[in-house]
Amino acid sequence: MKAVKGLKTSSRRKTIAKSLVDLPPTRTQTTALATKPAETTTGSARSSAKPVTIEAKIDVGFGNALYLRGEGTGLSWSQGIPLTCVDGKTWKWTGESKEQLKFKLLLNDQVWSQGEDLVATPGQKVEISPAF
Repeated sequence: MKAVKGLKTSSRRKTIAKSLVDLPPTRTQTTALATKPAETTTGSARSSAKPVTIEAKIDVGFGNALYLRGEGTGLSWSQGIPLTCVDGKTWKWTGESKEQLKFKLLLNDQVWSQGEDLVATPGQKVEISPAF
């Protein structure tokens, strides 16, 4: 570091320290300042949501897919959620819910499965063999 002419050592340190304070914050400093600590939830609110698994055993044919529609956490009767193809005869959906789910499966989100609406409760795994 070069000495500033005409200033004593202590004055130079004050000048350098002041210039560093006047610099804009770095990106990391800005992010750290803008970040708020995560809000905590009580254990009872967090633990009331339980996993729900719906597993369909059916071969829908190459190029086709199964969808889930219904009511309850994250479900809708107007638009389906795709199930994941596990193998040639198994389709699976897993979610979390605090409430009972009422649902039905659709082929390609267009053809409704036969029969009544089905029900799944939090913590339950439902295995079905739908017919279309």
